[in-house]
Amino acid sequence: MSRYRMLTFIAALALAPAPALAAEAPQARNVILMISDGIGFNGWLAADYYEGRAGAQPYQVTRPDGTAPYIGASAHYALRLIDGDGAVLANDQIDAARGVEEQYYDPRDRWTRLEGAFYNDFGDVSIAYTSYTDSGAAGTALHSGRKTSPGRLNMNWDGAQTLETIAHIAHEQGRATGAIATVQVSHATPASTWAQVEHRGMYAEIFRQMADGRLDVMMGAGHPFFDGGGRPVAEPEDRDFRFVGGRQTWEALTGETGLNGYAYIEAREEFEALAEGRGELPGSLVGIVRSNAATQALRMDYPEDPSNPSGMAFNPDVPDLATMSLASLNVLNQNPDGFFIMIEGGAVDWMGHANNMPRFIEEQMDFNAAVAAVIDWVEAHSSWDETLLIVTSDHETGGIWGEGTFEPASGLPQQITLDQDILNQTRFDPERDRFVEFRAVQDRGAGEIPGHQFASGNHTNDLVPLWALGAGSHLFTQFERHDDFAATLWGEPYGWDGNYVDNTAVFHVMNAVFASEHRARKDAQQQAAE
Repeated sequence: MSRYRMLTFIAALALAPAPALAAEAPQARNVILMISDGIGFNGWLAADYYEGRAGAQPYQVTRPDGTAPYIGASAHYALRLIDGDGAVLANDQIDAARGVEEQYYDPRDRWTRLEGAFYNDFGDVSIAYTSYTDSGAAGTALHSGRKTSPGRLNMNWDGAQTLETIAHIAHEQGRATGAIATVQVSHATPASTWAQVEHRGMYAEIFRQMADGRLDVMMGAGHPFFDGGGRPVAEPEDRDFRFVGGRQTWEALTGETGLNGYAYIEAREEFEALAEGRGELPGSLVGIVRSNAATQALRMDYPEDPSNPSGMAFNPDVPDLATMSLASLNVLNQNPDGFFIMIEGGAVDWMGHANNMPRFIEEQMDFNAAVAAVIDWVEAHSSWDETLLIVTSDHETGGIWGEGTFEPASGLPQQITLDQDILNQTRFDPERDRFVEFRAVQDRGAGEIPGHQFASGNHTNDLVPLWALGAGSHLFTQFERHDDFAATLWGEPYGWDGNYVDNTAVFHVMNAVFASEHRARKDAQQQAAE
């Protein structure tokens, strides 16, 4: 087969939807997808060890009613654009592209060398996201079940076709829908819930699509009158409004007439009131916390607090993810036909890029607290018979490994630092440093930073954890592959045996349980009418 015909064939495969699960899938009225952005097994273990809860988080254990979690992992490769000679192209070179190539996760190759999961750190780092997924492509796979090239949001690899997401499907079935995050609400992962754009950087367009009146709840950062650390800004510039649709959209949203019927909140106390069920619940809601970037990750110059991993007190003026989650669930649950919501701990990824383990752990602890709150809400207001909860990540960031996995030629020890020169010398370079062996992060006890090294400053292709609780969670077994060596590294704390699925399976499981419930609901309505 010629190269051109092969590329055309691969492109056709990328466009073809995967087959749906069997019609007899369990029914779910509600689906809750919780994504901790940019964290793999070692990062997850680091936070769990710090909390003293590895394998004991509420979503990692059997619930009081006997509901046991599905325990697995996910692969998350994207599609990359290539020209006729097979050279990798950036998205702005798309007109020259003649096909796509998939970046399969292959356990037979992964464990032959440390850098096997992050080639993108070496050579031309300006195209760091061409070999491995970004949050746009990963979010698209999770929400639509289709692979795309990095940077896209719910559009196929060449931007010629829009892709329907599980939120679109849920809305068409009469359910409520929502997307919330600890970063800007128009950032890649929350945006992948709904928006269909050629590039994730189109923030204003993304927000306007998300706020068109069909997505019932949106919460996140991006407030133009506060900086990235949550400090007030007296006179924001036009670019400061890009995360909330531009100045005109913002003025409509926060003005007397409102935007597309949305109620608007921003004060922490307003989020807390909704989370606690105080006052009247709005039918649809936009909540923009008082930060332009993230809830807590970029805060600066706050008082000392030794009880936090970073040693710095939290910004008291923004809600945590648990509060945002409960507020959203209370609003969405007003719909008798159920809901879909995506909840993201978005700044875990940012701290992985920064190789800042204390704040990485803080962000993951915030995410874990949100999952615990969601589980309590389900067991109080719903049940595992009618609700499916999926807890996972979109990709790994930072190449986190256990201390002693490799020896930097510089001789510098792995340490907590934001000094870019030191980070560059302590990250792994296969031409300079000595790989010793793959080591999981080391448990130093609760309240102590685990033994670790950051091998990268970018995204990697390593597996990420996946847990599922409730209606239809067992359907993941139909998609399983296996990685024996990964299980030797990370299996014991979680009771994981190395089974993993492709990230597109998340969509297909969610879609199957919704479709099954929707058919049953329609049948019941028809019988009642007769």
